[in-house]
Amino acid sequence: MENSLLHLKKEKIYVDLWRLSWPVMISMVLHTALGLVDMYWVGKLGITAVASLSLAGNLFFMFINFAEIISIGTIALVARHWGAGEREEGLKAVHHSFWLGLCLSLVFASLLLFGGASLVNLFRVEPDLHLQATGYLRITGIGYIFIYTSMAFSSALQGAGDTRTPMFVLLLGNALNMALDPVLIFGWFGLPALGVLGAGLATLLSQGVMFLLLLYILLTGRFSPTGMKLEGLLRLSFQPALLRKILQVGVPAALQASTRPLTGMVMMWLVALFGTEAMAAFGIGQRVLGFAFIVLVGLMVATSTMVGQSLGAGKADLSREVARRAILGGLLVQLVFSSLYFLFAAEIMLFFGAEGGALTAGISYLKIIALALLVGGPLFVLGGVFKGAGDTLPPMFSSLVANWLVKLPLAYLLSLPLGLGYTGVWWAITISIIAEVVILAHYYRLGRWSSREVRVEKGGNPAKSG
Repeated sequence: MENSLLHLKKEKIYVDLWRLSWPVMISMVLHTALGLVDMYWVGKLGITAVASLSLAGNLFFMFINFAEIISIGTIALVARHWGAGEREEGLKAVHHSFWLGLCLSLVFASLLLFGGASLVNLFRVEPDLHLQATGYLRITGIGYIFIYTSMAFSSALQGAGDTRTPMFVLLLGNALNMALDPVLIFGWFGLPALGVLGAGLATLLSQGVMFLLLLYILLTGRFSPTGMKLEGLLRLSFQPALLRKILQVGVPAALQASTRPLTGMVMMWLVALFGTEAMAAFGIGQRVLGFAFIVLVGLMVATSTMVGQSLGAGKADLSREVARRAILGGLLVQLVFSSLYFLFAAEIMLFFGAEGGALTAGISYLKIIALALLVGGPLFVLGGVFKGAGDTLPPMFSSLVANWLVKLPLAYLLSLPLGLGYTGVWWAITISIIAEVVILAHYYRLGRWSSREVRVEKGGNPAKSG
């Protein structure tokens, strides 16, 4: 069956890349804008509120990255089956991903709901900061149930070549979130002022709405140009081989995705040693950097889909050309963003309310991390190549080495024994990103990813390479 959304031809690579990537870029703009809106409104509550949002936000995203098990496993299998014209098998992968996502979400939601206070205790923060961070974690942790299951639906559409429908759903959900933020934070229209907890509640409500929209689209087959329609979603009928394949592809991707947030929490612990202002600067800087990854995430998702569908259609040469052109695009984009962050670091931090020590720390963070952004382009695109091919072990290995064996030891050594303070943490992050892209580039040149098979045949056995 010929794919109706992608050309999968060398002369149309840029057309397909753009068609797939721009909706994801818009989605990233919305996601980043939402984080900045949260920070803007919470910033009016004071520096302690900003620090609590920074800490709780890092803990929240540390566990949300395990949704990569669902996201990458679904994209890889759906893209490969769609490229091979095996749509019925692709739908089976979505069914399995939904139920797997629901089970995982219940585990992590329970962890934050009942263990959120214990997690915050690890950072030995002030009582007021502890109270606000814990409340935010508990309310947003419930949202994992919506996030993980929505991830299965969005990733299925992306793997089939439809990145627009998830974008429109995110647009509606984020618009609702932004509208609810000041209402719930400050208690407008006679509602109680919930402070930081209000930001968390706004997020939870919008996530529920997005889940319901995606569920409707996938159950009815309406609105998406793929015509993807799930039947028997509530039927508890599973193929063990398909579940194993999703986990085989998704678990390494989740370990890779969670490595940076996990080590990031250690970074946050180190930064906390230098005071609340340093923590606030770290949190603001992390959210501001989200803009640098808008185009990169778009390229990564587009590359994953095109590589997966190209390999499914038996076009390995095309998949390599897709990777080459996407890497070049990523380099050019990051050159622009790294220059902007370096030149306008002070203005950016001032806009988000940083002052005094927080301003000084934030400026140094943006200027040092700007150097790492130059190699961020190839890193994201190469990650997309391996994920689309279903070969997620190399990205996991490069991430584990760069973050655990390079970043953490360096952060401790530079910040404490060598006396660089929080700037030592910034330099450790930069050096680790460079190390990660060097390792991943080595695995890419080996070329094993292009012969990786991830499809599962109707009989439940892995499809043969060919």
